[in-house]
Amino acid sequence: MKIWSAILTGFSELFAHKLRSLLTMFGVIFGIASVISMVSIGAGARQEALEQIKLMGVNVIQVNRKTLSGDLARDAERNSPGGLTYGDALAIKSLYPKARLIVPVCRVFADVKQEDRTIPSKVFGTTADYLEAARLQLAAGRFLDQHDVANLSPVCVIGYDVKRAAFFSGNPIGKLIRMGNKDYRIIGVLQERVMQAGKKGFSVRDMNQDIYIPITVAMEEFKVYLEQALPPDYVTFMQLLDRMLKRPPMEERPVTQVILQLPDERQTWDAAFVARRILERRHKKIADFEIVIPAELLKQSQETQRIFNIVMGAIASISLLVGGIGIMNIMLATVTQRQREIGIRRCVGASRADIARQFLLECLVITSLGGLVGIALGIKMADIISGFAHWPTIVSGQAVALSIFVAVFTGVVFGIYPAMRAASIEPMEALRAG
Repeated sequence: MKIWSAILTGFSELFAHKLRSLLTMFGVIFGIASVISMVSIGAGARQEALEQIKLMGVNVIQVNRKTLSGDLARDAERNSPGGLTYGDALAIKSLYPKARLIVPVCRVFADVKQEDRTIPSKVFGTTADYLEAARLQLAAGRFLDQHDVANLSPVCVIGYDVKRAAFFSGNPIGKLIRMGNKDYRIIGVLQERVMQAGKKGFSVRDMNQDIYIPITVAMEEFKVYLEQALPPDYVTFMQLLDRMLKRPPMEERPVTQVILQLPDERQTWDAAFVARRILERRHKKIADFEIVIPAELLKQSQETQRIFNIVMGAIASISLLVGGIGIMNIMLATVTQRQREIGIRRCVGASRADIARQFLLECLVITSLGGLVGIALGIKMADIISGFAHWPTIVSGQAVALSIFVAVFTGVVFGIYPAMRAASIEPMEALRAG
């Protein structure tokens, strides 16, 4: 009953001096709001990174063709004219048998049309293993197989957006779609893949606009898409003429990516090391390739998020410290103003512990109420940040529990001294001061 009475007294003091109480709570309100918004942003970023890594695969590494310019491009042309090639994929496959799948991919230049309409899309040549390596799923039909690759079959598998743009709600299986100067029969349609924005260190390509054809067809029928602007003197006229008259063997033709899938994610770093050594030997140490380890990107993203959390935690702590000092000052002023009340309560039998408990609970009432308001404000701030910055935010129960704990902790820490100060006042001195 004494505790409940002290709490009621705290609320009565709170509402008796509304403006003073509101100003006192501001520090706690904004400090708690900072904690809520910080934890929500961190949880959202962590969830987004996990979703991205699931799409890419934790047991996958990617070897990508690297864009070079200037002297580096000329050195690469002299030493390894094809850049990243189909032969590189075959070399890795033969020298690193631990990999479950090794899948070459090449993007090609191709205008895609359905009847008279141009369909926005990206065309890739690959093998039958790409479906598993890229973690794709079929909505209808089948994917490419070894027979398609070996026999240069004019078939393709289309993404969800391509199907919707070219055939609306109709069934495209068995129908033809024109790429370049040739018609390709559609043998499969991929399920829609929900993509993330990818702002936390890496991103995943939107595969809903992809079209997949056998890699042998891609390298034989199309020009491989290389994101590299060649300088005028990069290739001589005789070299161009030689390439036009005599196409290189399949092993020397360029690809844009090689995907390695490992049995276990713990083998990704070893596989990346082996792949790098193999390619350095084949390319005479010309860095015209880059190796991407999604698990490593996730680690880097989490490290960046950890630094962000430390900074935000420091800001929230400073806000709470300022708020706590403000509460202590107000409570000390309250003790001075209420000395007569303290004296009367002591004279009618209240102990020092009763006085200390009353003022400590009043401080807890202020910080707890401020904490509740701060939680509501923090949730709203998280929604505003998510709307304006397009960052995912997740308000978790842990964040709310942490905020409540911080509010109570602030009240206890900064309320102890004013409570002890009130309890130390002698009754007669309090009555004379009042």
